[in-house]
Amino acid sequence: MQKQPSKARPPTLAGRNWNLWRLGLWIVALLGSSLGAVDAARAGPPQQAPRADTSQAPIVRSVAFSGNAFFADRELRQRIRMLPNRQFLGIPGFTWWRWIYQLGDSGALGRRVGNALKSSGEPPAYLDSTTVRSDVERLEIYYEQQGFRDASVSAAVQPLTDTDQVHVVYRIEAGAPTYLRTVTYEGLGRLSDAQKRRLVRESVLEPARIDPEQPLTFRVASQRYTKPLLLEERQRLLAFLRDEGFARVARDSIRALVYQPVADSFDVTLRVRTGGAYRFGDLQFRVVGLEAGVETEIDTVQVEGADGASGYTPTVTARVERDRRLRLSLLRRALQFEPGAPYNRSQLLATKRRLESTGIFTFTNIIPQADDTVRTAAGPELFLPHRIELRTRPRHRLRAETFMLQRSGVLRGAENELGTGVGFTYENANLLGGGETFRLGTSGSVAADFDSTLFSSAQAEVTASLTSPYLIRPFDWLDDALNLYDARTRVSVSLLTARRDQLRLNIRGRGSARLQLEMQHTPIITSLVDVFDLSLSNPDTLRGFQRRFLNRVIGTGDSLLITDPVQRAQIIEDYTQPQINTALRYTFRASNTNPLRRERGYSYEAAAEVGNTVPYLIDRFISSPDTLENSIPGLPFLRESESSRLIYRPYVRFLGDLRRYKPLSRGTVLAMKLLGGVSHPIGRPDVVPFDRRFYAGGASSVRGWSLRELGPGRSTLDTTATAEGTTNVLGGDIKLESSIELRTTLLRNVLAANWVGTTFIDAGNVWFGPRNPGSAAGQFEFDDFLSEIGVGTGVGLRFVWDYLIVRFDLAYRVHDPIPQQQGLFPDALRRPQLHFGIGHAF
Repeated sequence: MQKQPSKARPPTLAGRNWNLWRLGLWIVALLGSSLGAVDAARAGPPQQAPRADTSQAPIVRSVAFSGNAFFADRELRQRIRMLPNRQFLGIPGFTWWRWIYQLGDSGALGRRVGNALKSSGEPPAYLDSTTVRSDVERLEIYYEQQGFRDASVSAAVQPLTDTDQVHVVYRIEAGAPTYLRTVTYEGLGRLSDAQKRRLVRESVLEPARIDPEQPLTFRVASQRYTKPLLLEERQRLLAFLRDEGFARVARDSIRALVYQPVADSFDVTLRVRTGGAYRFGDLQFRVVGLEAGVETEIDTVQVEGADGASGYTPTVTARVERDRRLRLSLLRRALQFEPGAPYNRSQLLATKRRLESTGIFTFTNIIPQADDTVRTAAGPELFLPHRIELRTRPRHRLRAETFMLQRSGVLRGAENELGTGVGFTYENANLLGGGETFRLGTSGSVAADFDSTLFSSAQAEVTASLTSPYLIRPFDWLDDALNLYDARTRVSVSLLTARRDQLRLNIRGRGSARLQLEMQHTPIITSLVDVFDLSLSNPDTLRGFQRRFLNRVIGTGDSLLITDPVQRAQIIEDYTQPQINTALRYTFRASNTNPLRRERGYSYEAAAEVGNTVPYLIDRFISSPDTLENSIPGLPFLRESESSRLIYRPYVRFLGDLRRYKPLSRGTVLAMKLLGGVSHPIGRPDVVPFDRRFYAGGASSVRGWSLRELGPGRSTLDTTATAEGTTNVLGGDIKLESSIELRTTLLRNVLAANWVGTTFIDAGNVWFGPRNPGSAAGQFEFDDFLSEIGVGTGVGLRFVWDYLIVRFDLAYRVHDPIPQQQGLFPDALRRPQLHFGIGHAF
């Protein structure tokens, strides 16, 4: 009997996600083995560290402090060395890392595996009496530096019953603290009265009352004496004087004399030797390039100077060797001080920073020429010359790169692709001679669905950008008006063409152009202004578009998934009609965290934009003055048909994103995120453009749902009864989202990476706005929105290398706005979501 071939069953979502996980684990193993081999080659053969005889020493179970009424225990723990083993998630007795070390040290798993486990764990914290005595001395020194001059510390070791472990207690008798009473500055007679008042106002010693007759002497407002505080005040005083013209003042120019007039108070006198007050003198730029056979040029740089009382005017010259492209305007723009003005070290460092930020110099150095100081005969002024040495980098660079990509599309599970590509980038540093950097890049990629053997999509893109290390006209006045830390202008254009076989969609062309101003106010605060952001999209459908995509999104016949005709027309318009979008956008960003590690600090961002005012003006006053059509004539390269007109949708949009990273202990970080956004149509159309809406769900959103699967509200338009449902193709106008994630390092240096375990909770959703014609179930209602928040929780694993983080997350829904089953756990423990990604989730 001949067997009939069985029909292939469509793979389920869980199968696709499992394929994704297997692929991700294979990548991690490959990366880890490669990086581990490199690290091992660099480190050489492992060496066994000498081991002390700890056979009779007990293990320290815990450490505590008694009598500590002034400082947090966490602060004192940083001063001692006799610490217990770390506890996983703070659970008493759960010393995970010690167990890992002891398992490797037992030799039961072999030498190589044992050494790997020992390197990722930590040895038992055996009691060491020498370390305890040293901790006592360190604590006494710390208390003395903090103003407790009579503090005494002792240590007690308390054995624990029925175990070989001990409890160590550091007993502290702090005594009475010593306070600052008065502070006096001596040797500052060269300062003006205004400078003296500003010096005292900015003091870290908190003046309580300043005598106008004696501005350099003040009483302190109940502040405890600490040695670090005096060191901080000395550093502040040093920076203040260097910015007020005293170029030769140094750390040994300031001495602190401490007197104890009464038992509990100190008087402090800061005695300063300022030296002479200087002005900026002659300035010489010396630039050395890489072009052979170019004659050396010496020229005068025309800059505005400040005349001193003597009438002496310094000069600025430039000596340029082996470089024919550099323009003197680059040097003039980077100069943040005026020759002849009072010396200011901050302005000197700002000049160095501006030169380095151009990206065309590999070396910058500013050298004061003290031996050439000019002392004028007409007055007591001193002019200090400087020489700025610069070396340029190669102008032309060509870089080739290969990359991998993961793409999740509109059809849940049906367009989960993995691909590869190649790109080339040409870079020209100092293209126009003023520090401008030009980049031209091209890339191409192909991708295949996890369930197919053939390529399912292809994409090609060309990008070009020109970055200037200054604000171009007419915006250059903002640099001085806002006293910017740094500034640049970026002009970019891109052109993309793509084919998506799963969607049966062909993007014939998507072009974009942007003019962006980047204004850095401080090292951590930046403003971004997109003066002009234009995008043009020209989609086209392939044969099978309705069957492969449209019918699965909207439904057919009596099985309509989206019954609202307005919504159906909106979806068809989103995916088939040429569109134009323009935007004027302002973004405020404050961040002091490492963008890769995200172990401490914060990242705050707020953005506001208004869109499509330019097409509106064209439509209203040029294209059709008598009627408003909400579309403008298409461009010549668009396909010829009635749909060749470019539609537009005016809107406003606001977004806030707050993230905080708080270290709880060594290797444990608590990460928090709060995000909110609103978009609103302001013209005749009642929806905002497709790419300016909000979506929820996915690896970087609410992880209990797949990409864009959550919302809007409790609407059911985004799912079907089968495993091949669709995601939310309509999006939302309002978004609320929050996440909290606990990250704990489980293993160190295994496969050359740290293994970080995570537990997380995500919550959020999107809703239709008041003008959106979507269903009532998707509308935002203040009284009901809390019950429509989707909540997911789960665990994850991170593989952290120095320059790469690979992420796996397993998430469950614990509250679904659309319950789909009843029972003991109506929302939890249904089909889990598996996510794979690069970098932290937030």
